[in-house]
Amino acid sequence: MTLRALEKSSDSSLRVISRAAATTLVVLSLLTGASYVSADQENDDRIRLRIEVRLSGQVSLDLRDFSVNVQDGIVSLQGSVSSIGEREKVVRLVSGIVGVDGVTNGIAIRPSTRSDASIQEEVTRLLERRPRFREESITVSVTAAVVRLTGNVERSLDRYDAGQIAGQVGGVVAVSNEMKVRTEGIIPLEIVLERVRSVLTNTLTFGVIRDLEVQIDQAGVVLLQGTAARQATQETAERLALGVPGVAGVINRIEVLGS
Repeated sequence: MTLRALEKSSDSSLRVISRAAATTLVVLSLLTGASYVSADQENDDRIRLRIEVRLSGQVSLDLRDFSVNVQDGIVSLQGSVSSIGEREKVVRLVSGIVGVDGVTNGIAIRPSTRSDASIQEEVTRLLERRPRFREESITVSVTAAVVRLTGNVERSLDRYDAGQIAGQVGGVVAVSNEMKVRTEGIIPLEIVLERVRSVLTNTLTFGVIRDLEVQIDQAGVVLLQGTAARQATQETAERLALGVPGVAGVINRIEVLGS
């Protein structure tokens, strides 16, 4: 065989090998891509199952026509509940589940035939049952099923609880919580931050949040991060922080392990 013939044979062989290699790469790429899609879908399915299990165990929730969809960690919720408080509880429970990166809330409040006067009477009665609210000048007004709270309280926890109480009343579609906290802006932020950390890390009274991080912004809003073993622990941490004088609000990003 001549030198030129050998070169042609060699070039032909290389082209065949190149085509085979390219084909192999394409097949591997498709297979790998398919496995990634499958893994993402499996992860979303696990998150959806966790949500369904968590919400099915909430006997206080009256969820109807409920459905949940998860795509890339973003949860879309549909259905209806009887009050704004129930809707907020659903979002709070879902947001605390590991793997959830965001929640699109499509849950509606079921229409109610209750009058504004009836709603106002019940909200006022429920607030007066709490001794700490009897001593405060809280005014309740209701227009088109929207509850408006005004007055002064001592802590952000009191403002938060009053709003939660109003929101749990059947027929309430929204709560406008305009109550003022006396201690907001009065105590230096560094002292507020140190007190929150002290409350949440005290092993004798709490101290069960792993990898706890606490930050505070110029408005006095506290950011909580870390992991908790149970949902109740996550919620307790938020309430403890809200109970510290000077705290204006809490952003709770503590994740619940095994949720």
